[in-house]
Amino acid sequence: MLSRKKMNRESRTRKIGLALGSGAARGLAHIGVLKVLDREGIPIDFVAGTSAGALIGALYAAGISPMEIEEIALNIDRRKTISFFTPTISSSGLVDGSRIEKFIESILGRQNIGDLKIPFAAVATDLQTGEEIVITEGSLITALRASISIPGIFTPVKYKGRLLVDGGLVNPVPVSTTFNMGADIVIAVNVLPPPQKNIQNLRIKKETRTTKIGKINSKVVNTRLGKYLVSMKPIAYAKKLVKKKTSGPNMFSLILHSIAITNYQIAALQLTRHKPDFLINPEVEFIRPHEFFRGEEAISAGEKAALAVLPEIKDRLENPVKPLGGE
Repeated sequence: MLSRKKMNRESRTRKIGLALGSGAARGLAHIGVLKVLDREGIPIDFVAGTSAGALIGALYAAGISPMEIEEIALNIDRRKTISFFTPTISSSGLVDGSRIEKFIESILGRQNIGDLKIPFAAVATDLQTGEEIVITEGSLITALRASISIPGIFTPVKYKGRLLVDGGLVNPVPVSTTFNMGADIVIAVNVLPPPQKNIQNLRIKKETRTTKIGKINSKVVNTRLGKYLVSMKPIAYAKKLVKKKTSGPNMFSLILHSIAITNYQIAALQLTRHKPDFLINPEVEFIRPHEFFRGEEAISAGEKAALAVLPEIKDRLENPVKPLGGE
């Protein structure tokens, strides 16, 4: 039987990689997957992430436990979500990303990718050439800002003479990236729902689910992140949006849904070409891409999906066979 205690990375010959896909707020389901893998002692040697998957993956690669990451997610409410997307005056995007940068920095600090405990890669897209850019060195904050820069919403990020945007445009579920990092076995997590489910979700007029704000216990939340959240004063614009009722999708929602549809089609093609050994598909279509305040439900969906695939993963690790992925 596979021990619940994590196996020593250096003592194993087969390396396990985790590919976490894009999906905006639906990407919070990655936390639930990480909770299951960590609880069951499944060792992770490489982490590659795109967009939301890059953000969650970076936290895990930095040594922050899934339980602590969950605490962070559960302390993001509607008002904080709105503040992250507060428009700024720019010709290349509605949001300059400074607030979300400060949020990430409050958790991770200003460290480089090479400082992380687990080898990590963030996937972005070169806006000028359409190339996939895999960032494995340099500023972690810059890499994450590039990977999550949704075109039309966040301003592009300047990186080594390039303009980078969301990696979901070229590799929404970075299985190929994870194999290229050296993984022998890849566990991929895809949180992109089929287009028809996106359309159904857009028609929902009233919100009935909310995320419960968790009690802050962990050290990481109580220090850097805690100070940031307390100091961040709600702006008048955010207050107005929280109170406003609407019966149809707003501009942010439309952009996010449109990109999610495109990402789904690309992911379907990529997953056919580069097959992971295990594919986890959390059912999170009921969460709209901008609803980062619904962490509790997303995490639960991630746990449920991971538990469904867990027996196969454990069987594979207990009974070594030739790797199936990377074809």
